[in-house]
Formats: sequence, C-alpha cells, structure tokens
Amino acid sequence: MGTRNRQRSFDMSQTGEFFERMFERSPRLGTVLRIANLLSAPLSLDELLELLMDGLSDLLDAERSTLYLLSDDGDHLWSHVVQGDEVVNIIVEVGEGLAGWVAQTGRPVNVKDVYQDPRFDPSWDTKNGYRTESMLCQPLRNRDGNIIGVAQSINKRGGYFNVDDEMMMRTIMAMAAISVVNGQLYHSLLSRNFELRHAKEELQQKVRQIDLLFAIERKVALATDVDGAVATLLLEMRETVPCAVVQVSLRAEGGAMLVHRLRGSADAVEVLRFERMVGFAGRTMRAGRLLDVVELSADTQLHLCEEEGLGIEPDSGLCVPLIGGEEVLGALCLFERVANGGGFDEDDRNLIELVSGQTARVVARLLEREKAEREDRLASLGGALSGILHDFKSPMTVASGYAQMMARTDDPAKRAEMANMVLKQLDRVTSMSRDVLGFARGTQDLFVQKVHLNDFATEAAEVVGQIFTGTDVQAEVVARYRGVGRFDKLKAMRVVQNMARNSRDALLHPNHALKAQLTPQRFTMVLDRDKDVLVMTFSDTGPGVAPEFRHRMFEAFATQGKKNGTGLGLAMVKGFAQAHGGDVTYSDTPGGGATFEVRIALSTQTASEVLELDPAP
Repeated sequence: MGTRNRQRSFDMSQTGEFFERMFERSPRLGTVLRIANLLSAPLSLDELLELLMDGLSDLLDAERSTLYLLSDDGDHLWSHVVQGDEVVNIIVEVGEGLAGWVAQTGRPVNVKDVYQDPRFDPSWDTKNGYRTESMLCQPLRNRDGNIIGVAQSINKRGGYFNVDDEMMMRTIMAMAAISVVNGQLYHSLLSRNFELRHAKEELQQKVRQIDLLFAIERKVALATDVDGAVATLLLEMRETVPCAVVQVSLRAEGGAMLVHRLRGSADAVEVLRFERMVGFAGRTMRAGRLLDVVELSADTQLHLCEEEGLGIEPDSGLCVPLIGGEEVLGALCLFERVANGGGFDEDDRNLIELVSGQTARVVARLLEREKAEREDRLASLGGALSGILHDFKSPMTVASGYAQMMARTDDPAKRAEMANMVLKQLDRVTSMSRDVLGFARGTQDLFVQKVHLNDFATEAAEVVGQIFTGTDVQAEVVARYRGVGRFDKLKAMRVVQNMARNSRDALLHPNHALKAQLTPQRFTMVLDRDKDVLVMTFSDTGPGVAPEFRHRMFEAFATQGKKNGTGLGLAMVKGFAQAHGGDVTYSDTPGGGATFEVRIALSTQTASEVLELDPAP
C-alpha cells in the first residue's frame, strides 16, 4: 500500500516520527495509530469524518469510504461527499440499499459483487458514471448499543474485503463512535446555546418594546390635548429609533391633513397643515397599510417628498397607519434611519407597528374628549344665546319703533339719517346674534342679495373707523373692485368686523406696545376681484400669529393670548367663506404682521337655487 500525499502533511513531531516508524514496520498498525490520534484531535465533526474515512480507505485499501449518520427521527441516513470542489449531501432512506439495510437490521454485510445482491441500489452508480463492485458495511453504535450510523467501504483494490477487513472496520468504528457521539453532543450544545442566545435577544427586544410602550403611555397620559400627546410620542420614538425625521400626520376637518414633524436633534415640533392628504403620509392613510419607502421608484419618492415638504430625499423610511376602530386617523412615519446600516430591520418594523397601535388608541381617546368638550361648550353657548336673543327681542322692537318715530319729528332729514343709522346698527346686532346661534347649532343660513361693492366699501370703512376710533392705528379700506356681487352682505360685514377687531386687539396688545411706539401701526382692508372670485384682504403690522397656533387658529374656541376671547371669530370667518364657495388663508405680512385673504364666489347660489339648476332625478 503506497504512502499518500496526505500522509506527508502529518506533523513531524516526536509523535509524528513514531507514527512514521510504525508505518514503515507495519502499515496497518501505523494507519490505526494515526486514526486513533485523529479521534482525539480538536476537529469539527465534518473534518473528523472526512479524515476518518480517508484513513479507513487507506487501512482497507478501498477506493472510497463513507460514514452515514442516522437522522434524529431515525428515518434516513445522511452524509457529505466531496465531488471536485463541491460538497454533495447524500440522503439514504433506512431500509434502502445495502447501507440502509444495515441501519435497519443492525447486521454487517460483505458483498463481493453488489450487482448480484438484490439489496443493492445502483442509482448512485448510474447518476455518477461509477461502477461499484465490492462493498463492506458495518453499523456504528453508541455505548448503549443503539445504531447511530453506518460505515461503508467500496471496491477493495486487488480483490475482495476479507474477515480481517471486517474486524479492522469494526475496531475502527468502535473507536470512532465515541468521537462521533461527542461531536454530535458538542454540535447539539452549540445549537442549544445559539437558540438560547437568540431567545435572550428576542426577550430583550420584547422588554425594550414593553418599556417604550409603558413610557409612552405614562407620559402621554399627562398630555391635555392631541398636540401635546403627539409631541411626547415623537420625542420618545426619536430616542428609541433614531431617524432624521419623525412625524405623525392626522386627519383634519374637510379632508385636510395636520403634520407634526420632528427633525434631527431639534426639540421643537413643526406643525404644518395641508388642505388635502399628500406625500408619504397621505398615501399611507389612503391605503390603510404599511408603506416602505424603498419599495417606491425614485421618481415617486421625489414627488412625494416635494408634495409633503419633507426637505430630504430619504434612503429609507417606514409609514404605518394609525387605525382607531375601523377608521384611519393618521400615520406614523420615520425617515432616514440613523445607524443600523441605514435601514429599518424587522425589529424596527415590529416596534413601529406596536407604537402605531398604541398611538391610535391615545389619539382616538383625546379626539373623542376634545369633541365632547367642544359639543358641551357649543351646547352651553347655544343655550346662553337663546336666552340673550329672547331678552333682546323686546328692547330691539322698542328701539326700532322709536327710530321710526324720530323720522317724523322736527328736522326730518336729520332725524331720518339718525334713524337709518340706528336701524342699521340694530340689524347688525340681530344678524350677529343669529350668526353666533347658527354657528353653535352647526347651521349656516345665507341671505344672498345683490351687493354694490362701492356701497359695501363705504359701509365697511364706517365700521372699521368706529372700531379703531380712539387709537393711533392708521386704518383704511381700499376698493380696487367696485362692481356688483351676489352674497350675504350682513355676514360679509360681520367678517369685516371680526377681522378689524382681531387686528385692533393685536395692535393694542401690551406685548406689542414697544414696536407701536417706534413705527406707525396700520390696518388695511382691500377689496379686489380675481376672475369670478371676490377677494377681501385684511392685513396689519401687528405681531402676527404664532407658528405653534397657526394649525388651530380656525378651530372653534381656539384663542391665542386673548383674556376675554371666545375663539369663534376666525372660525365664523372660515364658515362664511366656505358657505360662499371659498376659503380663508393666512400669511405673514412683509415686515411683520398678519395677512388674511378671504375668497368667496362673486355670485353665490343658495341651496334652493342649486336644486332648481340641478334637480334630483
């Protein structure tokens, strides 16, 4: 038996020299000693089996040897065979072929011509173009006597496997069984350790998630409104899942969308209002399911970024809908993950979905509470105004009667003028009372009439002059359009009164006193036309509307620093504009101040007119 190249790689230490001397005296004994030495070497199970089978082939002078191990379920044998540069997995069912028969019966076999044995399965030869002639198989048993594998050697060079070969294989397999069992136990231990580490990591992740949810629940419970709750949530989320942008978007009245956004390391939350659902958040809210930014095309990402005013083009982002009951309340979005490879992993996704569920419950609860409070206040206001209108009815009737009598007394022209002024003021008071009551009841009745804008501007100038009487504010009304329109004149004049009073309160506020001493203070109302739209612009040089209040300034009962304010003025203005097919917008006055633009249709139709033009089928 020739010495193989592999044998030259043995360590030439004293032990190696001993093996060489023994191999020269007795090749078989030297090979057995090498195999025995390998069984105690710190090798992996695969390395051990490969070297063990090479040594067995050398010992038995076989072309190849294979050690099949029994699967945990005992249904099949498996082994790894090297073919060229590949490692091929072999699976043999117990009871199939000679090796399977040995595993099933526990009896060894020594066959001189396998093709004469009906137990032999020639499929391996057919598949690989190989010819198996002789075969020796021995069962591999553990110390309890249970079969754990089968050793197989094929094609002995120069003859057949004899009884000495059988004894030699049995001896080698008896020694090998100990190492194989130890290797299996070691791998099983490693596998269990891996499972334990994985379970520990999952448990730690769950604990972190529970801690975060508890922290959010505890801190959010202290918030008195939705804005405060959302700000707390954003700060907690940024701490747990660091991102360039964290935001919560919520549905608003009329299909609008409020975006609460936290950028980078800033502590201040930006609040933006969009008149429709836009961007990544809008798409998530419409679809009602999770949106992964990386799944969108580059063009779509860019379009949604611009639409939402995100300010960055994120490489990663997750948007999860906030679902309360069966309604989508908003969306929780995180963009541009910091660290963690720059992307969101499965743990991030699970955590964000958990937080979104909790956030939806908190937001739904706060919205319900705000709605109930608003309804209670509206009901109280409606009851109070009903009493006021009832109390005002009699004095108004008397005042109207006296005013008419004044027109028939001495100096008829002067008396008539005074009476006309009294009647106008009484009409305005009555109109204001109806408007407030209608607002409280959620109704908006229009009295549409033909209005000459020249006369309307003159009357508006009188109202503005009265409001700013006794102040240093320079107030003026500019009529760039003096044509005709069809709208509710009394309600439009109420808009003028509200806007002028708001500006007066802002310009005379103590916090604005220093600036008022340094520069002249102005209030300007401009009437203009944009195609079929009447545009009323109200601007002043006051302090303007605080950024943190802008998204709420048109809500009922929302006030900014007014001690005796009701928070209904701007809400009524918005209701007036929408009832006339328009809207109201805010912008900062260049140089400082507030500018409101009220746009209404020049020719407003009442509900009855709409029905006449477009009758129901």
